[in-house]
Amino acid sequence: MKIILYGAGQRGIKIAEVLQENNIEIAGFCDSNKKGSKSIKIFPLDGINSSEYVFVVTIADCTQRMEVRNMLQNRGNRVLTVEDILCSQTDVVKKNREIIADYHQNRMDSYFDAAESIEGIQAFWSPESPFMGYFKKLNIEKVVELACGKGRHVPQYIDGAKEITLVDILEKNIDFCKQRFQGYDKISYYVNNGYDLSGIESESQTALFTYDAMVHFEMMDVFQYLKETYRILSVGGKALFHHSNNTEDYRITFLTGTGGRNYMSKQLFAYLANRAGLTVLEQRVIDWGKKDLDCITLVEKQQNQVEEAGS
Repeated sequence: MKIILYGAGQRGIKIAEVLQENNIEIAGFCDSNKKGSKSIKIFPLDGINSSEYVFVVTIADCTQRMEVRNMLQNRGNRVLTVEDILCSQTDVVKKNREIIADYHQNRMDSYFDAAESIEGIQAFWSPESPFMGYFKKLNIEKVVELACGKGRHVPQYIDGAKEITLVDILEKNIDFCKQRFQGYDKISYYVNNGYDLSGIESESQTALFTYDAMVHFEMMDVFQYLKETYRILSVGGKALFHHSNNTEDYRITFLTGTGGRNYMSKQLFAYLANRAGLTVLEQRVIDWGKKDLDCITLVEKQQNQVEEAGS
């Protein structure tokens, strides 16, 4: 099977790198707007034998991606998704979790550096930020920061917290945080598996929050984290989640969704939170490079739910 990626822009190059790192070779690209170069081979569409090649459409814009997919199928070409290729012999959720972790491990250093800028911090912590309004409603006496990255948010709340648990799937991020905050004895560190918080005691925390990370997570992992949030929060504890509001195509994943946004919506998140036993207090859809791309949700573990769960 010879693979051609239709779309030789940044998204296509990124997906080509991921495929090659998984020992999957591509024959080249097809793109009506690019001519190619020494490093990128562009195939003319009319010259491609439909029985010899399969296409993966890697155009960033969802509408254009669907249009091209339909055009190729109408021409008799076989079209697969990235997941069809990468996950043919493994669980798609597990594979996408690995891809997200690997991408943040090896390709995100420049992003993390930019995120430390004044603008990057102010997006979450300025008085006008919608995040800040919700964060003030948390009791951060014992707070968990999920997917903490390199700890850029910690200086903004460390003085108000008595105990902080920093959680990340990447050991290199936790090691960085240990070095960065070595002078603080109020912080504990936890490298988790990307879908649970089993290293944290039940009903031991007053708050949890996560910024600029859960937008990428698979929905099934989001649900697992919501159930774990219910477990570790004490009664009255609240949690604040920054998550995706992207339903452009049910087939999207971190690799193919706009801005790396996985499939999720405001309503779906509220449904999952409810099923996990949490009460949704407030939600706000926000723009993030694209209108209404993200959402912020504040939830609480309430007493009546605890009683019902134990009855």
